[in-house]
Amino acid sequence: MTEISLKSTLGALEHISDAYLKRAPLEQARATASQWRPRNGLWQKSQKLAGHLPGLSLDCVSVDGHELHYWRLGSGNGTPIVLVHGFGASKENWISLIPALAGRNQPVLVLDLPGFGASGYRYGARYTYLHQAQRLAHWSRKLDLPPAHWVGSSMGGAICATLAARHPESVAAITLMNAAGVGSTQPSALEEELLKGKNPLIPENSAEVQRLFRMTTHRGSRIFSRLMAPALRREMIHRAPVNQLLFADMLQPEIRVPELLAQVTAPAQVLWGARDQVVDLSGGKVYAKLLPRARLDILADIGHLPMLEAPLQTARRIRAFRREHRVATHQV
Repeated sequence: MTEISLKSTLGALEHISDAYLKRAPLEQARATASQWRPRNGLWQKSQKLAGHLPGLSLDCVSVDGHELHYWRLGSGNGTPIVLVHGFGASKENWISLIPALAGRNQPVLVLDLPGFGASGYRYGARYTYLHQAQRLAHWSRKLDLPPAHWVGSSMGGAICATLAARHPESVAAITLMNAAGVGSTQPSALEEELLKGKNPLIPENSAEVQRLFRMTTHRGSRIFSRLMAPALRREMIHRAPVNQLLFADMLQPEIRVPELLAQVTAPAQVLWGARDQVVDLSGGKVYAKLLPRARLDILADIGHLPMLEAPLQTARRIRAFRREHRVATHQV
């Protein structure tokens, strides 16, 4: 990609960020978030049940003043796979994919990012891609992990790309799944809403929660909307003020992701659902051009969340990438 194209990409990101931040209700969110506390409702009880899946162990460590909760499945000396969720999500998003990735010698770790899920949120802390990548590097050192294969969805993909650029010692490979951070040359449905100061990823009522699931999924969209919206409705609405501030931090990074990608030396898989309404497929093509060692894998008729919509197909693509680069044996 030429320098002019890079400037165009950065300009488009600035345009969307500026338009949204001018209209977003951030002052109201700050007033509410300063007193915000997590709920202990039905969703939290469901999360605890999910942690009792066979072979899954739950642990927690302190990272940068946050209690960071994570699951671990499997042991052995194979290159660990670390699954990093997207905005407004949690480690539970990966439940369908975990069994398909786990192997006899293959540890899989699944975390709640600071500020999300069961992990801690601190009012006044920063949650930019760079800050979150630094926390993941700290977490990795605390667990004494070898260089890992980081798989990031949406916001998690942008964080993993940042981690690979700034902390290469922690990274054997990255898979960026419908990753945020670079925008797209063809505006997505989400980006069009952000330009109006609206954010469908931060629902504040039941109808908006259903709309969120229709936007983030394509295959089985109606099923996800009908089944998951009732379970998550109260939690999502409760988290709205916190999510407003977390999203604003995403749009105000110290350095934008496209400016970092040339520094990534690890092999990269750009894995994209072609029917994504959150980050258009053209965003995946931008990632594939800017990363020095990237392959683009496109999933037809899949939306923004391949691990929910097509877990077996997604796992096959990830395993094929690992074989191609001999990631499992630390020979990258």
